[in-house]
Amino acid sequence: MIVEIKPTDFEKIDREVRFAQKKISEGLPKERIIRKIRRTILSKEDVFEIAKSRIKSREKFGNLSEKLFFDESGLRYSTPPVVSEYRAERLKSRAIADISCGVGAQLIFFAKKGRAMGVELDRKRAILAKLNLIAMGVDGLVVAGDALSDEVISIVKSFEAEVIFSDPARPPSMDVRTFDGLEPMPEMVLKRYEHITDKIAFELPPQMPPERIKLDGEKEYTSLDFRLNRLAFYRGELAECDVSAVTLPSMERVTDQDDRLAVDECDEVESMIHEVDYTIVKAGLLENLLGKYSFEAKLWLNDGRRVLLTSDRKSETEFMRDYEVIDTCRFSASEVNRRLKVLNAGKVTIRFAIDPKNYWSVRKKLEEGLAGEEWYHLFRKDSEAVIAKGLRKETIKEGKD
Repeated sequence: MIVEIKPTDFEKIDREVRFAQKKISEGLPKERIIRKIRRTILSKEDVFEIAKSRIKSREKFGNLSEKLFFDESGLRYSTPPVVSEYRAERLKSRAIADISCGVGAQLIFFAKKGRAMGVELDRKRAILAKLNLIAMGVDGLVVAGDALSDEVISIVKSFEAEVIFSDPARPPSMDVRTFDGLEPMPEMVLKRYEHITDKIAFELPPQMPPERIKLDGEKEYTSLDFRLNRLAFYRGELAECDVSAVTLPSMERVTDQDDRLAVDECDEVESMIHEVDYTIVKAGLLENLLGKYSFEAKLWLNDGRRVLLTSDRKSETEFMRDYEVIDTCRFSASEVNRRLKVLNAGKVTIRFAIDPKNYWSVRKKLEEGLAGEEWYHLFRKDSEAVIAKGLRKETIKEGKD
């Protein structure tokens, strides 16, 4: 049940994974590579999958990818390092148990902050989690077993875990707005572990709106590089409010306890357009965001995909992207193109909903003959086109409120 890996076994696996990586990069066929892989405690097919996943992981894990071990599913659902680091800091404690640790991407960062143990139902993934701890040079206990079983719960209790964390597995085809299909089910985790500690946290499907979560606790929506990335749910003493949103890497935070400022709708665009991070919209915290910064703006557009505010001044939050309005006109590709030429445009980014099959034909018409140096963004509301320039913003750094 407790996963142990000898140093010699780790070295053999890592050597064969690197060999397979090299051969994949050289373009050798899978069957030929597998035949050449030497025996380890993992199957040759597993080693090949790890090598292939390690190559794919570069975009998500950067330089760390050359050390880590994933299978395809583990890579797909693994938490990005910047999110893992933030989560580990928020859940920092003397001892934490990650009871659905997968391949251990989050467990690594827990282990950097204090004593950490991981539980994984799938034995192969439990082995990968242990390999990743070794690869990153951190100590941690890994158990292959059912997190809801008496045997595993007994181990967690003897580990004296102060915090329980669960990122339940979910099938790709599930309705991401419900608890259905989550394994282990959050309600069962609470039932089985609340006698050990009330400090329990979950990762939930991020598209789940706050009102769908009927349990008491804090719903924290996490944005990574201006995109909704994760939803964490904190119970007991871990909860600091009802709903919150945090944007990474700046760690700026907004909660339902921040002052609210109502936002009215308008038809006329002012001198600035503010694109609101969808994370704020999903969390239902737009009025709190405006209230926190005493930022008076009007709702110019909400088309279901993006929320655009307008005002006469720049925003002070990483939850908004600011654009300076340069010109407005009736929307037609030829008229917009003419105005872009006058503005010395060389490139235009479409910032409105458009049928994917028409995207390139529309963009071609908009950019036809552009030979300038300026980059503009094009917004549209009904028959009105707005040409704007993106504005850079100084990064805002915050800790927890």
